Amino acid sequence: MLSDSDLLKVQTSTADLTEPVTILVSNPGSDKAFDRNLVNVARQISGVSWGRVMIEEDTPSVFENKTSITLSGGDTRNIQYLAAPEGMELPPFLDAIAWLGKSLPIPDSDVLRRLDALTEPVRILAFVAPACPHCPEVVRKLLSTAVCAPSLTVTVVDAVEHGDLAERYKVKATPTVIFNEAATLVGRITDAQIVDEALRGSAQAPLTAVIESMIAAGRAEDAAELMVREGQTRAILPIYQSSELAHRIGALVAMEEALTVDARSLDPILDELCALLAHEDARLRGDTADILGKIGNRRAVPALRKLVDDPDPDVAEAASEALELLER
Repeated sequence: MLSDSDLLKVQTSTADLTEPVTILVSNPGSDKAFDRNLVNVARQISGVSWGRVMIEEDTPSVFENKTSITLSGGDTRNIQYLAAPEGMELPPFLDAIAWLGKSLPIPDSDVLRRLDALTEPVRILAFVAPACPHCPEVVRKLLSTAVCAPSLTVTVVDAVEHGDLAERYKVKATPTVIFNEAATLVGRITDAQIVDEALRGSAQAPLTAVIESMIAAGRAEDAAELMVREGQTRAILPIYQSSELAHRIGALVAMEEALTVDARSLDPILDELCALLAHEDARLRGDTADILGKIGNRRAVPALRKLVDDPDPDVAEAASEALELLER
C-alpha cells in the first residue's frame, strides 16, 4: 500500500493532467498478498487523483495469467507492471502517467529521436527488486522510450515475487533488461544502450552481438537455444575466439548446451574448430579438442591426431581423450 507521503506525490503529479490516463488491472483470481497489494496500489492512485487517472478492472491478462497493471494513454498500452510501483519505484511510474497525460513534456533528445527508425515491435522485460538502488533510474529510462515509441512494450517485473520468471531468464542481479527474449543488459545502463538494443531487436541484428550479451548475463543455455533455432551456430565463433577468458568460457558452455539441443548443431562449424587446433593459445587448443570430442564427428580425427604430441601436456591429453571418444 502507498504511504501518506506517496499519496501526496500522486496528487501533486496528477493535478495537471490534460489527457485521460487509465490503469488497466488484470487479476486472474489470485489471492496472493503481492497481487492484492498491486491491485490496491492501482486503486489508491486512481482514488487520490480525483478521477484524473481512471481505473478499469477485470481486463485480460497481459503476461501468463499473472496479476498486472497496464498504463493506457490515447491508443497506447505499452507500459506494463508485474511489480508494485511504490517506494523508490513510484516516481518513474508517476512520470509515465504525467507524460501520457500531457502534464509533463514527452522526453526528447537526439538519442530518443532515433526510435523513429523502429521497424518492428520490440518487447522489453525489466527485472527489478524493491531494494535495488539503480532500478528506478533504469525503469524511468525504459518508460521514456516506451512513451516515445508505441511499438516498444516495457514490462517491469519484480524479480523477487516472480522468481519463476527470474529463473527462466537466468536473472542473477537487478536491474536486468531483456530485449525480445534475447539481448540482455545488466546493471546501470544509458539511454543510448537501450535505444541501440531496441533498434537491433527491430532490425534483426547480427546474432553474435545478441549471443554475447546473453552469455555475459549468464544466459548461455538460452543463447544456445537461440543459435540452434536460428540455424546460426557460426555466430558463436567470434566469441569463442575472444581474448576475454570469461567470454570464451561462456561460448564453450553455449556450444556444449547447443549439443544437448541438437547433437548435430555444431557440424557446420567443424572445419573452423579444427583450424583452431593450430592456434598459438594452448588453452584454446585444448578446449577445442575437448569440444570436438563431444561433437562426435569423425572428420575431426586427422586434425586431432596431429595434436597428440602437442608440447603442452594438457592439450595432448585433451586430444587423446577426444580421439578415444571419436574412435569408439
